[in-house]
Amino acid sequence: MSGTSRHLMLCVKKTRNLHRSYIRHIVTLSSYQHKRLIQRWQDPTSHAYGIRFYTMPIQNVTVKQKHVASADLEDNGRQLVITWMDGVRSRYHSLWLRFSCQCPECFHTSSNMKQIHVEEIDFHTVLEKVSVSEDGLSLSLMWSSGGHMGTIDLASLRANRYDPDALATRHKLTSALFLQEVDPIPEVSYEEVNRSDKGIYKWLSYISDYGICLMKGVPTEKRSILLAVEKIAPVRKTSYYGDVYDVVQEYKPSHVAYSPVKLPLHMDYLYQDGAPGLQFLHCLRFDDTVKGGDSTFVDLFRVAEDFRKRFPDEFKVLTRVPVIFSKVHLDREHPIYMVHERKHIEVNNVGEIVRISWHPLTQSSMAVPEEDLEAYYDAYLKFANMIQTSPSYRQLRLRPGDLMAFNNRRMVHGRTAYQETIVGQRHMQGCSVSIDDFKSRLQVLSLTVGDGRLSKRVFNGSTF
Repeated sequence: MSGTSRHLMLCVKKTRNLHRSYIRHIVTLSSYQHKRLIQRWQDPTSHAYGIRFYTMPIQNVTVKQKHVASADLEDNGRQLVITWMDGVRSRYHSLWLRFSCQCPECFHTSSNMKQIHVEEIDFHTVLEKVSVSEDGLSLSLMWSSGGHMGTIDLASLRANRYDPDALATRHKLTSALFLQEVDPIPEVSYEEVNRSDKGIYKWLSYISDYGICLMKGVPTEKRSILLAVEKIAPVRKTSYYGDVYDVVQEYKPSHVAYSPVKLPLHMDYLYQDGAPGLQFLHCLRFDDTVKGGDSTFVDLFRVAEDFRKRFPDEFKVLTRVPVIFSKVHLDREHPIYMVHERKHIEVNNVGEIVRISWHPLTQSSMAVPEEDLEAYYDAYLKFANMIQTSPSYRQLRLRPGDLMAFNNRRMVHGRTAYQETIVGQRHMQGCSVSIDDFKSRLQVLSLTVGDGRLSKRVFNGSTF
């Protein structure tokens, strides 16, 4: 590896034949970008600092200023209290520190994985000794059980403070944004995305912030959707839809989307455990003689927050009562039998919305106690009505070369009915990308060419 570049592998798939698209996910960092990446991991004021603990400790990096004014043991070694140079005080429990130890015995540096044997840790262990290294960058710690000597770098400790103020700040930084009523859907051009990583970062940041972004000027040849999408990650492939699927009118449609009827607002693949994260819809052809066929979108995160304020009791019902989504289609080349149970709304330990599920067309019959049915259907219908009247509702006619990208875990999408003519046709192609690949790509770009901020919540069930 040369001194002028570093290669950060984002996605590597074990396969004998490495597809050309995977190679695009080896991001080459210039020496300047690599230095910037390290600086942001080290800098306590950087927004990216909050992800420090989930990365491999940076080696051979000199930081001139010291982070810590003092480090003291309290409560008979059960608590470590650190006073930082900026006056902030942080408390860390001895067990939290033991499970976070970064010594060679507990942490495998080259793989960036823990190698601690948790069953060997004594619940009653306390700290007996702590000291700051001479360069002021790390702590040496000794625990009572077995006299284990460990080390933790101070950048990690600062990044992973768990006091109320620190947690509140982190929750705020990762909170998604709303499109205001008068705001158009954010746009980027294929040219700027194709030109540089900064263009890709702009595109992905819009999707992260608002859940949706329209790209203009994409080539209109079949499968050219991959020219843009594979700048993020390999597309998902299924046995029944493949990697890229055509959305066209069929004589005997295998999916209601392949007919000209109206599609109600919905999320895709909720009958799967791993529903796709980002969905993409690329317009190849949309003749002026075709009437209707507009694409529709609503920010379900906004709807859910408005619903909580207006109907708090009904909101709780939708977080409590499970529903079943299914896709059972045996009369096809690749038969499908998929069933998955979810709740319409899921919240984390502090009540923040972290997952939303909505697809009336694939929702099966309820399988809950009878006493829950009336309360559920009351809440369900009220929520459905709020979706239709949401200020976040957007309707537009895609034009050839348009590529709409949206977060399938946040946005619901639909389509107005349409009517083709003898010479007029509507032809879209679609594909999807894992939400994990999207977040990874965005966060690396944020650290290398962006402003270092954390990505917003993507509603995959995780707070961060």
